[in-house]
Amino acid sequence: MKKFYNYTAALCMALMTMMLTTSCDDDTALAYDLDGVWQGTIIGDYYYDRYGTNSNDYSTEIMFRKDGGHGGTGYEIDRRSGSRHETKVEFDWNVRNGRIYIDYDDGYHVIIRDYETFWMGSFMHLRGYFDNYDTGEQMASFDLIKVVSNNSYDDRDYSRAGTPADSIAN
Repeated sequence: MKKFYNYTAALCMALMTMMLTTSCDDDTALAYDLDGVWQGTIIGDYYYDRYGTNSNDYSTEIMFRKDGGHGGTGYEIDRRSGSRHETKVEFDWNVRNGRIYIDYDDGYHVIIRDYETFWMGSFMHLRGYFDNYDTGEQMASFDLIKVVSNNSYDDRDYSRAGTPADSIAN
C-alpha cells in the first residue's frame, strides 16, 4: 500500500509540474511571437471608447518589445484615414494564463482574449478580441499582420513603415 501511495504521489507531482510548465511555456512562446511591429485594423467600439470617435476608418500599428519572459513595453499608433493626425500611446504588456494584458500610459487597460496567431503566405497574423479590463466587456475585434519580426528592430521609429497592404505588396 505504501508503494502505491508513493507511486501515486510521484505521478501527481509529475503531472502538476507538466501542467504548470506547459502554461508558462505557452505564455513565453506567445510573448516571443508578439515581439515586433504589427499593423492592421480594429473593428468595433474601441476607437469610440478611446477617442470619442465613432469611426472604423483607422489603421493601427502596435509594437511589442519583449523585456523578459512574458512581457515588456510597446506603443500603439492609431491613424485616421485621410488625415495626417495620429495618436501614439505607450504601454506595458504581459502574457498571463494565455491572455495578453495591455496597460496604456494614459490609464486605459485592455485584455486580448480568444486570439489566434497563424501564418498566411510569409506573414504572421494575430486575430482576436479586445476586452475592457475594468468591465470585462468586449470592445472590438482585430486583425493584425506582423510587419517587423521579433528581434529584427532596434530603437528606430517604425511608425512610418506603411500599411499592411503596402507590406504585403512589397
